[in-house]
Amino acid sequence: MIVGQLVGEKELVSLSHSSSIREVAKVMEENAVSSVVLKEDDKIVGIVTEKDIVKAVSKGLSYDYPAYEIASKNIIKIDYHKSVYDAYDMMMRNNIRHLVVEKDGKCVGVLSIRELSKALSLMLAESMSY
Repeated sequence: MIVGQLVGEKELVSLSHSSSIREVAKVMEENAVSSVVLKEDDKIVGIVTEKDIVKAVSKGLSYDYPAYEIASKNIIKIDYHKSVYDAYDMMMRNNIRHLVVEKDGKCVGVLSIRELSKALSLMLAESMSY
């Protein structure tokens, strides 16, 4: 199975790099996602995850604080055609829960550890069935 099969045709959830923590959290909730990509002039400049939101809240940051300030700027990407095993390896080696997925040099989605775990569990169950 390849990464692209897990990302599918879902639309990438993104906001402007000038968005606030509140705006990011609202978009996460509305789209039932665990991360939002921040863009500036169609270029990805950061990714905000649920973990980043929790850290910001625990530090007492204002919800109007710029999301870019809490975002991860070191974006780790994986090609759409790579295997789910490659994705798992990248996540484990980099101690991350989200990978930006690229196809032909363009960001097409974000793969979460939750989605990857479900796929790997299904693959294991299929391989063990008689």
